[in-house]
Amino acid sequence: MYGWVSSAENGTGIGAGREPRGSRRRPGVEPPAVEKVQPKSGLSRAEVIANQRRRIFDGLARALVHHGYEDTKVSDVVELAGVSRATFYEHFKGKEICFAAAYEDGVDRLADTVELAAASGEGWDEQVSAGLRAALEFLAADPPLAHLLLVEALAAARPARLEHERSLTRLAEALRPPAELPGGEAVPEETLRLLAGGLASHLSGRVLAGEADRIAADRELLLQYALAPSRSTAAQAAAG
Repeated sequence: MYGWVSSAENGTGIGAGREPRGSRRRPGVEPPAVEKVQPKSGLSRAEVIANQRRRIFDGLARALVHHGYEDTKVSDVVELAGVSRATFYEHFKGKEICFAAAYEDGVDRLADTVELAAASGEGWDEQVSAGLRAALEFLAADPPLAHLLLVEALAAARPARLEHERSLTRLAEALRPPAELPGGEAVPEETLRLLAGGLASHLSGRVLAGEADRIAADRELLLQYALAPSRSTAAQAAAG
């Protein structure tokens, strides 16, 4: 749920006028505790690899909160992930590849959460409501991941930016009302795209303001926004 064009490219917005790297560190914020896998932990090789990747993704997300995409270094990621530099490079060739993988992983986990919740709804409105609630709670539970998905994806390298745009398209399609609903086929593609971009923009603003843990409180407002186009076309169809 994450088009809009990053203003970092034209010298405004995210990425523009960044403070020097050292001045943006947060010395009062302690690095998160990590659970390191010991050599004889009893885990299988596949489990060790999965554990390392998850810690690297988490470390990257937390490093991005401290430094932003441009200034985050591999050394920052491994410090917060609790893995060695060699271990990082066993998994990823560099920061760009790591970010793209972390973004894809985050979007997939978010989508799985939303789809599972939406399946419990009996009608379109209930499905959208349940899916939106699940999405907001998922993001609020992990502010660094929300920051990665909604803010830093706009400042990342081109592959991740393109994936972000595809995620917006995916969200737009998810917001399309079923054809069997009155007016369900009448919602324009452009409307759905603007709807997806508006939702993502609102959430990114919350995250930038340091309010990621409170975005679940916006559910009713965002629900009315998400359902407005389908309700409008349904009303027009009934009146026509």
